[in-house]
Amino acid sequence: MLYIHNRLAGATAMSRELSPEEDTSGAKVLLINMRSHQSDLLDQTQQSHVDHRRFFLDILNRNGDLQRPGVPSFDVMQLETLKLSVDHTHKDWMELAQLIKKEYHNYRGFVVESGSDSMVSTSTAINFLLENLGKPVVFTGSLIPGDRIYTDMKRNIILALAFASCTQLCEVCILFDEMLYRANRAIKTSRCSLRPFDSPHFPPIASMHGGVMTIHKVLLRPRPTGRLRIESELSTKVLTLVLGPGTPFEFFLAAIENTSAPALILCCYGCGNGPTRQDFMKRLLAKAKVRDLVVVICTQNRYGVVMLSEYKAGRQLMDAGAISACDMTQEAAMVKLKYLFGLGMSSEQVRKSFAVDMRGEVSSPSAKL
Repeated sequence: MLYIHNRLAGATAMSRELSPEEDTSGAKVLLINMRSHQSDLLDQTQQSHVDHRRFFLDILNRNGDLQRPGVPSFDVMQLETLKLSVDHTHKDWMELAQLIKKEYHNYRGFVVESGSDSMVSTSTAINFLLENLGKPVVFTGSLIPGDRIYTDMKRNIILALAFASCTQLCEVCILFDEMLYRANRAIKTSRCSLRPFDSPHFPPIASMHGGVMTIHKVLLRPRPTGRLRIESELSTKVLTLVLGPGTPFEFFLAAIENTSAPALILCCYGCGNGPTRQDFMKRLLAKAKVRDLVVVICTQNRYGVVMLSEYKAGRQLMDAGAISACDMTQEAAMVKLKYLFGLGMSSEQVRKSFAVDMRGEVSSPSAKL
């Protein structure tokens, strides 16, 4: 059973700079907690006795700024089982997506409080699960525990609420330290910076500077015309292998021979290069072809596009049937494969559909930003 906490109404949304369009689905934002909060002020024994559901609400109640005029009104719900983000699976993704769908017409937007470790994967998954999303879903969290007086959680939640009340936004985003990123374009780059995320191949879609909120409308997704629905479960397995210097061929070969996954992501070098010694990559992809695996080539570089046609090594991968992730993040490529197979597509259909932009996760060949 979900726990709901009703905040007192009376606060108005931050609308002066944004002039948001009129919304007919209620003035409130729904704040959803899926995170099992840990306190570094408690020892291990004390941690085991903490009521994590109450802990999150206590943090909110101690934050007087949430009650100030100018902060959008909000309700709070928590998932049935709160977890550390590293423990989130496709079942948690589906539970969150179903909750948003259930409450979709009751709120103008949604904020999701989650741990940062797997936030990119979770937010990207929600991005693909929610077909025809016409409202903002903003993921946020904190790097400093919420019970610290200098935590970044307070400000992040307030800004996330502000962005989630803006009806111009109709996609899933990540908000940290005044920057709003498209979720399926973000990567985590730091474990200690208060701005732990970056978006290498797509600019932030909005920001807050000097108290002024700016939304770059030219970057926004078009508003959908269909009804919100969930069509895929994202339960399909995807095998990911990361190349390294001196990678033993037999280890990769064994992984491909024994996997039950229908898709393989190979994290290669540069623009999609792999070892050429002893026909390493050709033999690897030959085995994948026998298994009818969809093979996607990603790059280990944070910046730069996979271009298999640029070097001989990459062209060999193309000739062997591999497809390029282009400028997709590894997380977006993984979730997209799960999504396409979850729709019931065959391997050949996935190969043909993978390069098509579905949620703003990949740039068109002619795009210039």
